[in-house]
Amino acid sequence: MEWLQYIDTSRVLLFTLVLTRMSGIVVIAPVFGGSDVPMVVRALFSFSLSILMMPLLWHYEVIEPATLIDYVLVIGSELTIGLSVGLCVMIFFTGLYLTGSLIGQMGGLMAAQLFDPSSGEQIPILSRFIYLLGITVFACIGGLRVMIAALLDTFETLPPGGGGFHTPLVETILTVLSSGFVLAFRISAPVTIGILTALIVMGLLSKTLPQLNLMSVGFGINNILMLVILMISIGAGVMCFQQSISVVLEEIYYGLHTNINPDLFSM
Repeated sequence: MEWLQYIDTSRVLLFTLVLTRMSGIVVIAPVFGGSDVPMVVRALFSFSLSILMMPLLWHYEVIEPATLIDYVLVIGSELTIGLSVGLCVMIFFTGLYLTGSLIGQMGGLMAAQLFDPSSGEQIPILSRFIYLLGITVFACIGGLRVMIAALLDTFETLPPGGGGFHTPLVETILTVLSSGFVLAFRISAPVTIGILTALIVMGLLSKTLPQLNLMSVGFGINNILMLVILMISIGAGVMCFQQSISVVLEEIYYGLHTNINPDLFSM
């Protein structure tokens, strides 16, 4: 065990802090942190990112904690930074589940549910479809690259061992939460308005011509109308999502006192 005396404990401490910050975003962020992704894959991914970052951070001098409690506090501060990024992005993507629920409720498809491995619950099939579509668009426009790159930039403004919980992060979480709700209503607005208009028209026709018995075919009409409007407006919904996610990422990294490079987004 004599080889232990040659280990630089300050470098080991630095690596644990970097690994903790990387693990925070991998544990909870969409794509990385879903329960459908094996734990071994997530651990290997965060470990690999930490290994790649160590040469760039080798010159940092970390003050060694005096006690175990101090070490736990430092680890907690690093974990807070990674978790805050992943939590904000996850909150925003939860708005896509709300979008599917709103559209399914209006179209009469709430009974069509499936098991979601990422949340472990039964969710409407439209919610899962829109969520996966959002993940695909997020990856195609470079969102994953921006999320990881900007997290790596936090090591310049928030050095390992010198980070912590910042008050702007609370405001950022509230802003991201409101952005998720706004996005859900913006995407579901065309379907909601179209189906409400169809219901009003059918209600007027059923009062005027009761012999048509339109209410018996109303659910089928709602389903067809919902799918047609969703097919027509899905492109506009993708554009709304792209605009919103860029604003959300800017808010997240503003709360972390770092900058986001808009050139990282690519179509």
